[in-house]
Amino acid sequence: MVSAGDAELIASALQAYDLGPLRTAVHHAGTAARTWRLTTASGEYLLRTRGSRTSAAELIAYDHALRRHLLAAGIPTAAPLATREGSTTTRVGERALELYAIVPGAPLAAAGLAEIAAAARALAAFHAAAASFPLAHALPPVAQYRTLGLEQTSQRMEDPALLQRVYAGLAAAAGTASEAPALALAQVWLERLRRHFGATVYSHLPQTVTHGDFTLANLLFLEGQVSGIFDFDWARWAPRLRDLADGMFFIAGERRTPLVAADIWSLTEAAQLSVPRCARWLRSYDECAPLRPDELACLPLALAARWLSVRVEGMAKVPEAERRRFALGNLAAPLEWLDRHWPDVLAALHS
Repeated sequence: MVSAGDAELIASALQAYDLGPLRTAVHHAGTAARTWRLTTASGEYLLRTRGSRTSAAELIAYDHALRRHLLAAGIPTAAPLATREGSTTTRVGERALELYAIVPGAPLAAAGLAEIAAAARALAAFHAAAASFPLAHALPPVAQYRTLGLEQTSQRMEDPALLQRVYAGLAAAAGTASEAPALALAQVWLERLRRHFGATVYSHLPQTVTHGDFTLANLLFLEGQVSGIFDFDWARWAPRLRDLADGMFFIAGERRTPLVAADIWSLTEAAQLSVPRCARWLRSYDECAPLRPDELACLPLALAARWLSVRVEGMAKVPEAERRRFALGNLAAPLEWLDRHWPDVLAALHS
């Protein structure tokens, strides 16, 4: 079922609600933001712990207001249930927890072409609705790499200047000869980001409130359509192609091994990209919200920045002795694929 520590945390959190006695509790998903599926005398619920980096009051208020805005616009998601005192969170020690009603649907371990298209259409609808969110510009700069000891903040996720500092640290650390090619390729792409994806280019791309983690892990499907979009911890105003890059990698991309949801190594494995699946993802979004030429030109850069960031952010969740291997292991595969096949994706998109 759940560990003794989790059971104690769940029991403490449920004291804030009127749900009746707890009958069952099972771990549902998550590493930083752990989620449990609960059955109580009054029904079934999801109890979610917010990650330490997203538990500040202003971030929670933004998240919950965004959920209400999206629901009013017809986007399938869920708003947290209120406690007895009317709050949409409860705190147990330093942890902030939220309770949600169950939304119909099921997650997918892998998406076929039809599900890729459905997810892309759902993302386009999400972007259209989120663009009018009243608090869209309210969030402060984020210290995305604080868990790696880098306190500098930026309004931009995957800020190339900060990524460069993180990878410079990897280059200075002791490693093996087998890791050198991946590190060298990372440096090539970081230089491309500096030269071709700087602040001026970034700021002129079409922007909206982005989801920030648009992956299969945060979607539910029902009868072939997206029935739920969740986990807005990293939602903020940004170019929409950030989410497009996520979807192309984590939804259109295919896993090489079965997913182990609680294993950071599994969660961040290098996706296997293909021209037909990437083209289907982009075409389905483009049919709902036409993509500009400058977006398509920058998409490989956005995907590379996201991938380079995913690998180093995950380092905080593995033992220090394994961090360099975690960051660089099979890092090159998606980057090499982009170099070889991006023109083929564009040709397929426009065929």
